[in-house]
Amino acid sequence: MASVGGRGIERIRDAVHVFNAAERRLRSRYQRSGESLSHGHLRALFVLTAEREVTAGRLAREAELNPASVTAMVDQLEAHGLVQRRRDDHDRRVCWISLTAQGRSEVAEKEARWIQRLTEAFADTSDEDLETASRVLERLAEMFDLQQNEEPAST
Repeated sequence: MASVGGRGIERIRDAVHVFNAAERRLRSRYQRSGESLSHGHLRALFVLTAEREVTAGRLAREAELNPASVTAMVDQLEAHGLVQRRRDDHDRRVCWISLTAQGRSEVAEKEARWIQRLTEAFADTSDEDLETASRVLERLAEMFDLQQNEEPAST
């Protein structure tokens, strides 16, 4: 059992800052690359791989996107041929969104590249260490969610 406080907690705190900065740089590079799909687009597409079809509201929740921006995003994805919409048979106000064959193919390609990069980056790391790292990241996410209404700690 890890001790509370001490060097381990300092290292986690420092690693969180390094990780957050790297993630911001990655998003920035992605935006500047001219890639047609944003980070938000990809999150939505990955949600749609797990579900046959979802409503816009559920897509926003699952992909952690702003509900107000989902309609415009779905318009863009539909224009790229990656998703399609279908009106509900019983309630015409409800619109169902699903991946097209092209969308599934593009998501599979991007996921394969991501898995390859992870495999290469962690080739020398044991499964046990990766499981531990995963638990730490999940715990951090829980902590961040619990503190969503609190003022961020100064560093």
